Amino acid sequence: MASQPSKTRALSVSAAVGVALVGAASAGIAAWALQRRRRKSSATGQAVRLRLLYASMTGTSERWARTIAEFVQAAVMEQCAEACFEVTVHDLATFTFDSLLERPAAGVDVVALLLSTHTDGVLPPSCEHFSTLLADHVHDFRVGRAALQHLRYAVIGFGSSVYALAGHFCTAAVRADAGLAALGAKRLAKLVKVTDTRELTPQVDVWQQELMASILELLRSGSTRQAPGVEGHDAAEAAVALPAAGEGVDEDGYNSDDSSTTVGSGDGTANKVASDLEELAEGCAGDNQVKQERREMVTSKHRAQLTKEGYKIIGSHSAVKLCRWTKHQLRGRGGCYKHSFYGITSYQCMEATPSLACANKCVFCWRHHKNPVGTEWKWKMDAPNDIVEEGIELHRRMIRECKGIPGVKKDRFEEAMDVRHCALSLVGEPIMYPRINELLDDLHRRRISTFLVTNAQFPDAIRDLRPITQLYVSVDAGTPETLKAVDRPLFKDFWPRYMDSLKALKNKRQRTVYRLTLVKGQNMSEAGDYAKLVSLGNPDLIEIKSVTFCGESKASSLTIENTPWHDEVKAFCEEMLSKEGLAEHYELACEHQHSCIVLLAQKKYKIDGKWHTWIDYDRFHELVARGEPFGAEDYLAPTPDWALYGSDEAGFDPKETRVYHNRTKKRAQAGLLSKEQKNMYPSDPAEQ
Repeated sequence: MASQPSKTRALSVSAAVGVALVGAASAGIAAWALQRRRRKSSATGQAVRLRLLYASMTGTSERWARTIAEFVQAAVMEQCAEACFEVTVHDLATFTFDSLLERPAAGVDVVALLLSTHTDGVLPPSCEHFSTLLADHVHDFRVGRAALQHLRYAVIGFGSSVYALAGHFCTAAVRADAGLAALGAKRLAKLVKVTDTRELTPQVDVWQQELMASILELLRSGSTRQAPGVEGHDAAEAAVALPAAGEGVDEDGYNSDDSSTTVGSGDGTANKVASDLEELAEGCAGDNQVKQERREMVTSKHRAQLTKEGYKIIGSHSAVKLCRWTKHQLRGRGGCYKHSFYGITSYQCMEATPSLACANKCVFCWRHHKNPVGTEWKWKMDAPNDIVEEGIELHRRMIRECKGIPGVKKDRFEEAMDVRHCALSLVGEPIMYPRINELLDDLHRRRISTFLVTNAQFPDAIRDLRPITQLYVSVDAGTPETLKAVDRPLFKDFWPRYMDSLKALKNKRQRTVYRLTLVKGQNMSEAGDYAKLVSLGNPDLIEIKSVTFCGESKASSLTIENTPWHDEVKAFCEEMLSKEGLAEHYELACEHQHSCIVLLAQKKYKIDGKWHTWIDYDRFHELVARGEPFGAEDYLAPTPDWALYGSDEAGFDPKETRVYHNRTKKRAQAGLLSKEQKNMYPSDPAEQ
């Protein structure tokens, strides 16, 4: 007997004969059983076969497909107990497209497509063939316009409405809906585009109820009305056309009230655009327009996912989380790279963000895209002092939870209650928060230094920033093509924004940093292109680090193979220095082998032959309090020898104790560590 694909679950119901077909059956047995059930169907209705086809990246559409299958099955059992009905769930990655073209001997064939969204609005890579085959059939003159007239269908897309302005919101679902219509299939439910910026259940429920009502009508009477949407020639065009920016969705992700949500069936054109985006309307309408009440950024789904991963949510859009290096240094097991490069005390550093939303969906994001996304602030806003105060309290609470960890040093535990540094790099885009300058002022009043990281998509916000202890810009690619592939930005004009963000650093008088994250196989062949970008911002420092692999995720295709070794990072740095005359202005200053990161610094930081990459934090706070202009050179401090590039310690503070994982020690003792792995350690783990 042939087995079904591993991701297919069959749920077969027939109250008439009391037989459930579960799993797989040979073609002959399945046909015999179906015919027998159809002979027992009611005189007026028809037998119905429903196939739910999902294309999933993170499992959302798959979960909904299975939920809807159970929901529809239960409804049929309750309301049409004598009807002949079967429902199955299939992964589109393994589904045979040609089976859609097969006309059933009797009854009605229904397919419901639940399609998630990948880069540029297309289907996940494993399912792209479906879109290609559908478009090929639409535009193949040998395929008739009635090729799918026997088929009933419904389509729902899963994505994020923030991509609407770039024209990428549920594009695959829009095309699929139009393509099926172009081949003569009859629509049972209006296309719905679900956004992850709102609660999913009420959005899906509208589509689910309409689909169920149509199926029940088919079972009872043998026919049903056709749902509105694009048809005919317009459908054929829409099946391959990119939707217009902002099409058919309001700023909250809800479909507009007319059928223009399905690519313009209202006036019969594929290019009709519903311009009811709140942010656009507010910019164009008069003062008499009533503005909608702003909603909270973090949905219950976001809150649950982030809380599960250890985040402490502050108010409605901010968060803190305890860094692993804080725990390490509390136990005397080493500090983070900022301790080595800039002299922070890791156990007194709070990692936070005032905006969980981001304008990118980077492939290497270690939050696996569980945070919201957006291109501008459109949510309720919490007060800066409330964010800082609650953030510090939550951070202290997490420190208290470390008290029972073996090895925590009493003096460091007590000192950790006094937050001295804040890394505004936790997740999201901190400068999206409109009151970011007030938040920075509050931190500085408390004598807390600031390390702010921005993703190079908001140049005006960068220009408007007040003095920061150290300002970072993420420089993730040297070309537009690579930046689009690696950062997956929401903005259509992402490259000009990227360039302007780098240029905005040039006028900053305090310390500025380019931060490069290297992903092997994706952005490491562009050393020369990166070097060309340096002159745009003339940063004081350039951090070049290996991507951090945080485990496999359906939201990313990265594996451990994409993580470069420390030696590879060093080689990249040396190559980059050899390009565009960079070596005239920068040198290799520091390294932190444990974090696979190297620091290039402008030569002005090498005073009388000694590096001064560390920061005099007390001096910085004095300068800020004065309110007078000052520059990076005014709060320098000497860098210890153990932090320098090429030192024996490789950036590990000798006052700390390097502790290797038991698994690492056992592998070292058994001689199972590779040469590259051995080079990652300043000493032999087998000897510890």
